[in-house]
Amino acid sequence: MRWLLLVLFVWVAPAGAANLAITVDGAVTDWGAEVPAFTDAAGDGGSSGIDFRRMWCANDQDYWYLRFETTAEKQGDEGQSMRLYLDTDLNASTGVAFGGVGAELTWDFGSRSGNFLGSSVNHADLGMLLAPTVSATEFEIALRRDATPNGSALFSSNSIRFLLRDLASGGDVAPASGGVIHSFAAGTQVVVPLDFARSDPADVRVCSYNVENDGLFSGGSAAAAQDRILTLIDADIWVFNEVWNHDAGDIETRLEAVLPSGPGQAWHTVKRDSGNVAASRWPILGSWIVSPGDRLTAVHLDLDSDHDRDLLVLAAHLSCCTADAARQDQVDALIGFLRDARTPGGILDLPTDTPIVAAGDFNLVGWSSQLTTLLTGDIADEGTYGPDSPPDWDGSNFDLPPTRHTHGPFVYTWRRDNSSFLPGLLDYTFYTGSVVDLGNHFILDTRTMPAAALAAHALFAGDTEAASDHSPRVLDLRFETGTAALLPAPRRAGELLPNSPNPFNPGTTLRFRLERDAEVRLTLVDVRGRRVRVLAQGSRAAGETSLRWDGRDEAGRPVASGVYRVVLEIDGDASDERAITLVQ
Repeated sequence: MRWLLLVLFVWVAPAGAANLAITVDGAVTDWGAEVPAFTDAAGDGGSSGIDFRRMWCANDQDYWYLRFETTAEKQGDEGQSMRLYLDTDLNASTGVAFGGVGAELTWDFGSRSGNFLGSSVNHADLGMLLAPTVSATEFEIALRRDATPNGSALFSSNSIRFLLRDLASGGDVAPASGGVIHSFAAGTQVVVPLDFARSDPADVRVCSYNVENDGLFSGGSAAAAQDRILTLIDADIWVFNEVWNHDAGDIETRLEAVLPSGPGQAWHTVKRDSGNVAASRWPILGSWIVSPGDRLTAVHLDLDSDHDRDLLVLAAHLSCCTADAARQDQVDALIGFLRDARTPGGILDLPTDTPIVAAGDFNLVGWSSQLTTLLTGDIADEGTYGPDSPPDWDGSNFDLPPTRHTHGPFVYTWRRDNSSFLPGLLDYTFYTGSVVDLGNHFILDTRTMPAAALAAHALFAGDTEAASDHSPRVLDLRFETGTAALLPAPRRAGELLPNSPNPFNPGTTLRFRLERDAEVRLTLVDVRGRRVRVLAQGSRAAGETSLRWDGRDEAGRPVASGVYRVVLEIDGDASDERAITLVQ
């Protein structure tokens, strides 16, 4: 009779909660209209205020997913005492006994620690992901199905049982007894890889990259990994964080070594605060400290030569960790600065409808109010920083795209497996969507790329980790649409098109397009700007031209592996250039 009563209180997840394509980002839109696996009674929370409500579960070929709601806003990885009990063999007599469940795994969210079969485990042992990184009332977690903490399979059968518990006094338990059963469904979810290339060659590429304690100057294998990452991204504008002990000139020299400027061009760099450096292929009209003593710098760029407009970039690296009050002051100051920039008088008067980008390591690891302020312009301390001010020119919110890894359903930009903190989304790029269209966008993390993709792009699986504890976040922005006040960019006489393959060995096909008949010179130079070979010279008809480079110099000798620049000149003027990579 006792066993029968236990069975009656087991909740079985609906048959539809099976194979779903889930990105653990906290947005939960990819769950669609999925029926909850369990709905807990309202009003049975304890002293913490946490009252569990609906729970969903699903799987794909790689992960088991759990989504759940609480009535109290909490941070997913600290400041609360929620615990997951996971019974992976459906045997109540094995593991940690609670609520009719025998849990092989228990995970304490607030302390970021777990126990599996009697031994301590961390998130990396479980392949665990948690979102959002900021506080919320709804959370997603994922556990790798092939995880083997302590050498034993985490998931040892085709069905599991779980429940959630708040360990605070009188804390809620959902469900109260017996747990929820989830049976793994067969099927494969395919993640469509994202392209590294610009979808339009005229797009302006912006990359936010925390390089971890002056990592661009650490040398050795780290420098080699950084070179491969910088070369592949090939951004026009960089926002570097944690450049503590080097100046803007050092960054300019570093970029020229890896991404050398073409004829008549140069890298322009500025450092106004203690750790941010902004680098641009276009001239800098001015720069300002947004908030004295904080890592917030505004940089006004002159894009007129190519895009007939200016661009304002805010380079940000907000205070870390539990410094919620400091971060709130900093985002309040940022919104106040933008209000000043968009209105006559004050520190800066931007031309109307100037595109604005805010990028960097925002360290949004605490309360969600800081993200809300950035998106909506809702200033917390109006007495100090002035009235609320939506950041876009049309009175709307900043745009924030759902950027993910190129080859996986992941959105984290920080990951350190030997830390107790789980992978998190710390790096952001916001922009004024009323005057900017979004092209390609991605997060580059070599740890989530398959071997074939790594080889195709001359990368190694350990490059991201060797280079920094952050992944670079990339957005391609285009200004061809927008308000009538923005003039269209002038049409170029010609342009280089992507070569194929790239990286390559030993040869590759180069392509360029002319808008009219013209005299053309196509030159290959090395990273120091030295000529390697003239690939084409003379009159060419309008349209597209293809030619083959065999990886040899003017003397017919094979050149060394590395990054080279193809420079296109039209009627004697530099018109375009592109990086290509030869691998051995």
